[in-house]
Amino acid sequence: MKFRLFLTLFITFVSLCFGLIASVPLADGQTRIAPSYPLKLSTSGSYLVDQDNRPFFMAGDAAWSLIVQLSQMDADTYLSDRAQKGFNLVLVNLIEHKFATNAPANLANQAPFTTPGKFNTPNEAYFAHADWIINKALEKGIVVLLDPLYLGYQCESEGWCSEVKASLPATLRDYGRFVGKRYSSFPNIIWLIGGDTDPVANGVADKVKEFVAGIREFDNTHLFTAHNGPEQAAMDVWSNETWLNLNNIYTYADAYPMAFAQYARIGAKPFFLIETYYENDRDSTPLSLRRQAWWTVLSGGVVGHIYGNTPLWHFNAPSGKNTDGTWQSQLGSTAGTTITYVGKLLSSRAFYNLVPDREHSVLVAGYQSGGNYAAAARASDGSSIIVYIPTRRTVTIELAKIAGGLARVWWFNPRTATAIMVGAYEASGTMTFTPPDQQDWVLIIDNASLNLPIPGTPVSILTAPTKQLGLCCKTLS
Repeated sequence: MKFRLFLTLFITFVSLCFGLIASVPLADGQTRIAPSYPLKLSTSGSYLVDQDNRPFFMAGDAAWSLIVQLSQMDADTYLSDRAQKGFNLVLVNLIEHKFATNAPANLANQAPFTTPGKFNTPNEAYFAHADWIINKALEKGIVVLLDPLYLGYQCESEGWCSEVKASLPATLRDYGRFVGKRYSSFPNIIWLIGGDTDPVANGVADKVKEFVAGIREFDNTHLFTAHNGPEQAAMDVWSNETWLNLNNIYTYADAYPMAFAQYARIGAKPFFLIETYYENDRDSTPLSLRRQAWWTVLSGGVVGHIYGNTPLWHFNAPSGKNTDGTWQSQLGSTAGTTITYVGKLLSSRAFYNLVPDREHSVLVAGYQSGGNYAAAARASDGSSIIVYIPTRRTVTIELAKIAGGLARVWWFNPRTATAIMVGAYEASGTMTFTPPDQQDWVLIIDNASLNLPIPGTPVSILTAPTKQLGLCCKTLS
């Protein structure tokens, strides 16, 4: 295992030196190898991989108004910052209806359609700017979760629902053909259908299906997911549609019950957390946002999660909430920084094999309930157990669930991304563990024979020469 780790790092180093692999510099001095896009489903159909079949964990940021509200210079600033912090996906409206200075036109006052509200009259200048943004994201190694027809909350004025209702099905089909043909060759796209509303309840589902059919006339390569109303999963509306590859959850309640339900549903598809409360909104805190993300991924949502920040998502659009400073001032927010540590840890373990501990056969005591719930998951091959503990308590783990006979135990700090080695123990019977302090912690238990890297140091990351693997952690006596 040590030889394979050395070989991986050596090959990565040589490839980076000679420009054979695209790379993204991170804020901590490391370098992330950019995936080979477009993304696809794994052979098992249960998680995402790139074109080289490398598992992909989604660490997303909501940037709904990116295309319409920012200049090219500001967009470059934003995307560079997100890439450096470890975000690898941004959620973006292709056409924005309300949240922009010149809505629905972009900052240069270029409208998406030459005839307002007519989807079959696309304005080349507008979409050329959108092309530039998407290509700039690709340059940074970032996927764009692209919503080309955002409907709007409860089909109200935030989105294009009224215009969809007023349009002929053939017009929606033509618009779908336009975007499908235009963006079929852009590798870093996942299509997002709908937005913030139940299309069936609001009478637009059939027209939305016409629009999707238009896209698929030209694009059957990219993945599709959908954004419905609050407390709805994508599959709650579109489960019978062959185009839906990815499921997701959208909830303002504790995320784990909904995640469990989607994991266990008949015909389940891989899912992620697409939306919950945003930073600086709905009384959220960095802890509450971390909980939503950790709960999701350890309760079956191994695709990943998307974080949101106000006013960052609309970039200080006049119609948005702007009581919390400029979008630039939010780039370094506490929640936005610590939320990326979820992916940092998960990518250092076989996250794609994680099975949620719904029956508490792994975390047998101390899991509690409600907002204090400790979520646990075990890799199906017994390589790792991961437990997120939002508040301090003693937890009891069934160590026999770890393969290999010897278990290596770590604490991972989700606020600093640092790891503490606890020790090695016989992988049999139960054992209790108590977090180092009163705040949230992650417990990692590994099959010691695998010699897995320090939590938060994936083998796909080339560590800077000035850093040594053994210097980032300390051991508890």
